[in-house]
Amino acid sequence: MRAALTLIPSVVLLLMGILLWGWKGANPTAHPGHLSHRSTRALLPTVPTHQALRQLRAQTPPVMEGLSHKGASKENSNLSAHGLSMGTSRTNAQYHSTRTSSGHPLEEGIFWSSAVELPRGFPEENVLHWQNGARTARIMSLERGCGRSTNRLATLSDGSWVCVRYGINSEQIKGEVLSFYLSRLLGLGGVPPCVLSRVGSTQWNPVQAEVVSTGWDPGSIVSLTNWVQNLSAVLPPRALRAEDGQLRPLQDELRSGDVDMVELAQWADLILFDYLTANFDRLVSNMFSLQWDPRVMLRGTNNLHRTPDGTLILLDNEAGLVHGYRLRDTWDKYNEQLLETVCLFRRGVAHKLKEFHTEQNVAQELHTLYMHSEPLAEELGLLSEAEAQILQERVGLLYSHILSCQDRYS
Repeated sequence: MRAALTLIPSVVLLLMGILLWGWKGANPTAHPGHLSHRSTRALLPTVPTHQALRQLRAQTPPVMEGLSHKGASKENSNLSAHGLSMGTSRTNAQYHSTRTSSGHPLEEGIFWSSAVELPRGFPEENVLHWQNGARTARIMSLERGCGRSTNRLATLSDGSWVCVRYGINSEQIKGEVLSFYLSRLLGLGGVPPCVLSRVGSTQWNPVQAEVVSTGWDPGSIVSLTNWVQNLSAVLPPRALRAEDGQLRPLQDELRSGDVDMVELAQWADLILFDYLTANFDRLVSNMFSLQWDPRVMLRGTNNLHRTPDGTLILLDNEAGLVHGYRLRDTWDKYNEQLLETVCLFRRGVAHKLKEFHTEQNVAQELHTLYMHSEPLAEELGLLSEAEAQILQERVGLLYSHILSCQDRYS
């Protein structure tokens, strides 16, 4: 009897532990700043309801926090006077929870409806503020990072960071900066802003000794690109993973009932943009590697990352335009295969392509914006006449593709 009484407290404690464990499983502890795991299938939140849209538009854009290029958390995030915040109407929690199977996301068969609210990416007012700061701040230190061994991660005098890209030749830097300005013309907000800087100018005085060790040619023009923080890898949508050796139309994703419309819309933008610039160093690079690695599409996409608010960031655009056009005979077959999967468009992007095709003026508009915005534009150079003609031809091909999609789906 005494032994039985002795066991009662132990049994009670055991039952309480079981109940507590079950409660924690149903009510997990929230960890601020920690993103919940997303399965590879959950690539895109569907259309928000009207009530959700009202809540989304009332949000304040969050400030980016992030990791260094070595993966260690930076104590001071890019919040100085010259720091660049991402513009978004969605919080992290809303990004992961705005999924619904109700409503139709498309209008006229191929255009995203206004209910598919895309992240703003880098808003114009933030970009202009950042560019002014990046041009006037001094470069205080250089360390290895940002891709190629010739590039550097720089700390500016305002405490922010930039990627310094040094091209093997000028066409890579020209591709980087012109790709950015072309994205602004099209209304695409996911390309990080950049400015040009001359190595050896007064901006570089604090790091003269470090510059010597880089091997850069004196007086070279380099690009300074905004350092975007807290990024994660991005898998392609299932339609583009080529698990059976074939790409499928992105429309197939819409029929699955479990897609993130916002991310799918950004993928369509990405494919159009990389086709226009003949960029072979993003998804095309993954496709090329399929011949050796059949699972490459199940890993992160080259030079593409996601911010916590869902913006897809198109990094390292040096292969676009000049370099890409020179090598287009080698890589166009991959960009063309990807383009054939896309019959989903934002009206604004389609309208700009129609305008550029009708007016036959895309290179002129690009050069005007570039020359107006970048003090070193003329010195670095513009697109050649042949490159400008290739750009115009690719605008025409994209516009014809949109018309073909209208015939098929409208």
